[in-house]
Amino acid sequence: MASPSVETFLASLKRCLAAPGFLLSFYERFIGSSEEVREKFRNTDMKRQTRFLEDSLYVVANAVQGEENSLARGALPALAARHGRQGLDIPPGLYDLWIECLVETARAHDPQFGPAVEAAWRETLAFGADYMRQRY
Repeated sequence: MASPSVETFLASLKRCLAAPGFLLSFYERFIGSSEEVREKFRNTDMKRQTRFLEDSLYVVANAVQGEENSLARGALPALAARHGRQGLDIPPGLYDLWIECLVETARAHDPQFGPAVEAAWRETLAFGADYMRQRY
């Protein structure tokens, strides 16, 4: 059973994804946030990237609810490997920027965004970001 925070995150994510341009708005914000991020996305197929992000957000939401080594957490190691030193080489510091940009984009796209929704986004995303940082 989902925690209230994860349920709040998923409900907000669903509203955001129903809003036109949510994922592209996030990437505009994120890529515009730093030269380092711009460089990481220089030759990226953004249509494909937005699909990856949508999938990844659901992976993280499921993982938050799962126990260590559970099926719900099964996709996290591959996600971490893809973003680690041997993969895309995403430095740990960029995850804070990623969280801030996602939260700000959700704020702009979710008509029900408020303190509880923001806390749910931050808690869910922090779980995924911490997992990635630990495996960099």
